[in-house]
Amino acid sequence: MALPPTCRSAGGFIANVTAIAQTAAVRATPPPRVERTRFCTRCAVTVAEPEGQGVPFGFDRVCTRCGMGVLLTAPRKALPGGGAAFVVVTREGRISAVSEAAEALVGEEPGLLGMPIASALASVESEELLARQVARAAGAGREVAEATVTPVLQAGENPTRLSARIAGCGPPRAALLVLEHAAI
Repeated sequence: MALPPTCRSAGGFIANVTAIAQTAAVRATPPPRVERTRFCTRCAVTVAEPEGQGVPFGFDRVCTRCGMGVLLTAPRKALPGGGAAFVVVTREGRISAVSEAAEALVGEEPGLLGMPIASALASVESEELLARQVARAAGAGREVAEATVTPVLQAGENPTRLSARIAGCGPPRAALLVLEHAAI
């Protein structure tokens, strides 16, 4: 059996292995930590993390302010403060929550729960793009996407344009669409 050319040359194979072994290991840096905030899916109040409250994790899932919403976590840059208008969408693309502030924009929560997101919001750019952004966010995407949407209830000559920040939230994993009037 013949040796490969690198092994036959004077120290070729050994020199390669030695060079690789002496190369300093490159440290893998984890992605930057995302600043997060907790919020109520109904009244949109933001609350401190459970560790800061001295409450064991999981025992503070229902909002103590309104008693109706579930507390979820989202990136702070997607939801910087309380009282926001937003819609929470499941991984299957169905509406699971509408904040009180969003009801004036997209419709009342009881009529929208379980409905596809397209029954409440239409994309100005592309329905396919909006669907991809929502799916990516609900699948634990780390980035905050932006889109321009119009409420389906206000379709017509001059529908209201809303800018939407789309980010992941949970648990359970879902997409958060924070709505604001778009600058024209």
